[in-house]
Amino acid sequence: MTKMRRIVAGIAWFVYLSLFLMKIDIPKNVFISLLLIILINQAIDEWNNYKETKRKVHLLIPVTALLFCVYGVLILIYKTLNK
Repeated sequence: MTKMRRIVAGIAWFVYLSLFLMKIDIPKNVFISLLLIILINQAIDEWNNYKETKRKVHLLIPVTALLFCVYGVLILIYKTLNK
């Protein structure tokens, strides 16, 4: 499962980097999807590091990812209620 997650995150990173280097305008939904894949992958890696070392610094990325997800959901709810 870890190998598959890293492959998917690597593909997302490669697609984003290639679009960025070719100076192509990235649509907002594609950008958010790629960024979310990369952020979730990093959060899972840091959570695993925290479980192994019990150092609180490894919780920074998972907590930040959770806050970004909550913020995104709140924005979606706000936009759907104001239509």
